[in-house]
Amino acid sequence: MSKLMVRCAAKVNLCLEIVNRRPDGYHNLRSLMTAVSVWDEIVFEPSEKFALTDFHGTPLDEQNTVYRAAILLAEAAKKDLTFAVKLKKAIPSQAGLGGGSSDGAATLLALRRLWNLRWSWKKLIPLAVKIGADVPFFLVPTGAAIVEGVGEVLTPVKLPTLWFLLAKPDANMPTQEAFSLWDAQPVHVETDPAALAIALWRKDTSTVRRLAVNAFEEIIAAKVPAVTELKQRLMAAGAVTALMSGSGTTVFGLFFDKETAERALKVVQTAATWCRLARTVRQSVIIQSGEER
Repeated sequence: MSKLMVRCAAKVNLCLEIVNRRPDGYHNLRSLMTAVSVWDEIVFEPSEKFALTDFHGTPLDEQNTVYRAAILLAEAAKKDLTFAVKLKKAIPSQAGLGGGSSDGAATLLALRRLWNLRWSWKKLIPLAVKIGADVPFFLVPTGAAIVEGVGEVLTPVKLPTLWFLLAKPDANMPTQEAFSLWDAQPVHVETDPAALAIALWRKDTSTVRRLAVNAFEEIIAAKVPAVTELKQRLMAAGAVTALMSGSGTTVFGLFFDKETAERALKVVQTAATWCRLARTVRQSVIIQSGEER
């Protein structure tokens, strides 16, 4: 086996509706999600035994999504884990950008290649759901999908090239805490992911603004006022719409052109702890053989 380099994209939720809380405690969702061009990196190398570290060599434990994905697929495929794995993070954690989920999905896809498994991406979904609700999304070959159920019901879609300014305040929000806040104070929003996808192709600004909603935003903004401030700055800077992504604290401004997004970056970045310009990508996980860059 040669070295395998894997790039794992972040995601944003262009809309997010919490349909209900299920008897098992999980939540049924409805969302339009797209991968965006902020990337974690994972390197797989041959090794006598399995080891997971960051790029500085610090060991990462079994709570890490890469570790969990590797163990789950090894058990399901009856394979031995003879790889040393290095993870380089660029996507902030607890930010609503799905970094850990992307890493987990990328591990499933990378090991599928290393072991020459003839498994479709759909066959990996039951394993992906065990790692986390957002993990199945990153298996989708189009980089965008309508996501329903607890994250396991996926309808791949294609979106136009869209530009985003991602702005994260200092505060974090663990996913479990976000759902607990919602359970205590349910906020019901109505959206239509398929109609939103069509509106994005048509550049129908009024429909995009009406359908781009997030059920978590109101309750998290009450705890993290910077969410509202960043939204206001993004809209003032020319965003088509601005929304909090997922259950995290990152707010994104959506733009139909790169130039407006670049101008907005100069206005917004001083108010954010972390700020990046990104665009839609057609592939959530990119796998390359060869030497480390």
